[in-house]
Amino acid sequence: MKPEELSVPISIRLNAGLLSALTDAAGQPVPESEISRAAGLSGLRLEREADRLRMLGYRIEKSRAGLRLAASPDLLYPDEVRHRLDTRIIGREVVVYRKVGSTNDVAWQLAADGAEEGLVVLAEEQTSARGRMGRKWFSPIGGLSMSIILCPDPPAGHATVITLAAAVAIARAVRSTGCNATIRWPNDVLIDGRKVAGLMIETRSAKLLQGVFILGIGVDVNCDDFPEELHGIATALCRHAAMEIRRVDVARSILRAFDELYGQILQGNDTSIGEEWMAMSSTLGQRIAIIRNGRIYKGEVVDMDPSAGLMVRLDSGFVRSFKGEHVTVVK
Repeated sequence: MKPEELSVPISIRLNAGLLSALTDAAGQPVPESEISRAAGLSGLRLEREADRLRMLGYRIEKSRAGLRLAASPDLLYPDEVRHRLDTRIIGREVVVYRKVGSTNDVAWQLAADGAEEGLVVLAEEQTSARGRMGRKWFSPIGGLSMSIILCPDPPAGHATVITLAAAVAIARAVRSTGCNATIRWPNDVLIDGRKVAGLMIETRSAKLLQGVFILGIGVDVNCDDFPEELHGIATALCRHAAMEIRRVDVARSILRAFDELYGQILQGNDTSIGEEWMAMSSTLGQRIAIIRNGRIYKGEVVDMDPSAGLMVRLDSGFVRSFKGEHVTVVK
């Protein structure tokens, strides 16, 4: 990795007590005396911490009734991502960069340096993001770009089910905004047939990194300026949600859901993941063409198995399985 591709992590600290008191009030004023008790802040320090949040982009209004959080910036601060995340593995540590080449590359470097499983890397902007099979990934400002270090034990056979779990976690998060998200095998989340999110799993053969997976996730949240070639193909949450969406809320929602599902995988209880994936799938029952090793297979998707992959009844009449990491689904 080139030195200029790895910027200094954002280390801005937010006062968790003050932030909790204001966000829990859901836009209503909170008496300063109540905030002081809950956050352990004296009157003068409370004012200083409120001013500090204002400088970071939080709109805090003061009245006789107290302090009110009128608006929050759509920026990624590590403390806010971790705020009440309450996960067991995923997100135990969160690092955020303003600009990197690729969050996956940063995650690989941190893994090589000994970072623990569950570390999450986020970036406000990526300059050389990539998708599956080396494809270029459009990663504009306003999107959510993150990578997660995973070390499943045993590692063998987990790539497919982790992909399914991540897709389900993303779809849950999108649905929580009021949008009807569906999953297209193996790694796309759609709204009204257009791609709003994607994910990829990477492994490396270096001895130090054997057994390590990097899960890369990209969600188009508040980016609404797509290149011409993506018109009609991609979309953003802000185009469909009935409410204002902040990337930090989407990130927390994904991390919480994935932590739950990843825990099931580690315990060997992944059946329900496949069932939930199938309930959200836009692929089951569809006629598709699959390119594998230069050969085209055509047929109808009849089932899906977390281990075997996509089950397709080919035109020849045979049912064959295709794993997501080895095939490309063609419309």
